[in-house]
Amino acid sequence: MAWSTAVVAFVGAVPLWRYTTNAITIAHEGGHAVFGWLFGSAVKHVKIFRGGAGEMLPGSENWVSKFVSLVAGYLGPSIFGFAGVQLLIHDFDPRSVLFLSLAFLAGVLIMVRNLFGVFVILAVGAILWVVAMRSTSTVQLVFAYVWVWFLLMGGARQVPELFWAMHTDPSTDAGLLQKHTLIGDVVWLFVFWLLSLGALVYGGALLLRH
Repeated sequence: MAWSTAVVAFVGAVPLWRYTTNAITIAHEGGHAVFGWLFGSAVKHVKIFRGGAGEMLPGSENWVSKFVSLVAGYLGPSIFGFAGVQLLIHDFDPRSVLFLSLAFLAGVLIMVRNLFGVFVILAVGAILWVVAMRSTSTVQLVFAYVWVWFLLMGGARQVPELFWAMHTDPSTDAGLLQKHTLIGDVVWLFVFWLLSLGALVYGGALLLRH
């Protein structure tokens, strides 16, 4: 099952990326917001736009919360996906993955301030809720595997787009990290790429071995 669900997730994360990218954007912008908040940053709003773009506007923040928030964006999907892997390989009920995802979506929904963002979060949440509450345990297990694979693959899939954006937009996450740490944006691009691929390879190996 791990192999077959990986194939399904790959289709969603690569050939169908233009349609599924907004789900990864939720994890990206939510990663900014949640990890920034955990380290002391206020969050004014989150916005999700068509085509995979997004925005998280912080309020008052300290240097640590700003740094953690910036790093957590591109690593957010991979972090959440790897957390899901840990739940599955330790034999937690697959619904725990779905319920935690729903809780995360609810938290992001509170912070969203544009109509399209609300629509996307509600759409993804509706799918997760139907599977968690209206399907059999087998369907829940299969979907949880697909969902975790998709987060891991989507986390790696979004990084190449940062490479192209860096040529025209100085306000990318890597560009802002360069501004605040004096470490080059290319270095941060490599860090995002290395860690997201690492989460995919290691997390995927755990799923396949399990």
